[in-house]
Amino acid sequence: MLVVGGSGLRLAVRDQGLRPVSTAAESPAAVVQGIAPGLSYGLLSEGALAVRHGALFVASNGDSTMPTRRGELPGNGAMVRVIAAATGVEPVYAGKPEPPLHRESMIRTGARRPLVVGDRLDTDIEGATNAGVESLLVLTGVATPADALTAEPRHRPTYIGEDLGALLRPYPEVRDGACGGWRARWRDGVLFLEGEGSRIDGLRAACDAAWAAAGDGRAEEDAVKPVLDRIG
Repeated sequence: MLVVGGSGLRLAVRDQGLRPVSTAAESPAAVVQGIAPGLSYGLLSEGALAVRHGALFVASNGDSTMPTRRGELPGNGAMVRVIAAATGVEPVYAGKPEPPLHRESMIRTGARRPLVVGDRLDTDIEGATNAGVESLLVLTGVATPADALTAEPRHRPTYIGEDLGALLRPYPEVRDGACGGWRARWRDGVLFLEGEGSRIDGLRAACDAAWAAAGDGRAEEDAVKPVLDRIG
């Protein structure tokens, strides 16, 4: 298997009884790509050549960006586009949002009711939806309150928290657009928040109302702007 990635991915491949290689000349049966600092043009080229020669193309995950202290940097999903664009072949994703990673995690841990925690709607939360398990969205990374309010069904988390501290606190009841001291109401096609309380409870109430109204669609950002203005 040709590994387009770092030493961690090579070790993972070897642990599964596969032989990692670095060139297309070795006729690999598959190409697996994962994010790694310093990923070179040469290695991407070898991966593209192997895929063109018929090797199965597998990607560890599809995250287009990854949050850092400096801001959002290109993730594996962005780097995968190099080989995909050069070959016209789309990868099979082993990681989120596809089920294999979740299934493997459940097998290894013996979990019966896992909770997926993440900061991205299009991989973490969608992955939980695809796996049929509950999810917690935390607002410490990529997703914003606006993203949550306008989320389509597959991107809607079961729970919303400011950060990982939410795992240690009782979760409040959210019902009919109400949570804590807040109630979300629609007026003339625009969503407003009434009452007062914590910022996160206001977002929970507003999301409940926005998702109920949007059904299988998604709320428009202009329609939820008063909520965003209110909670900051």
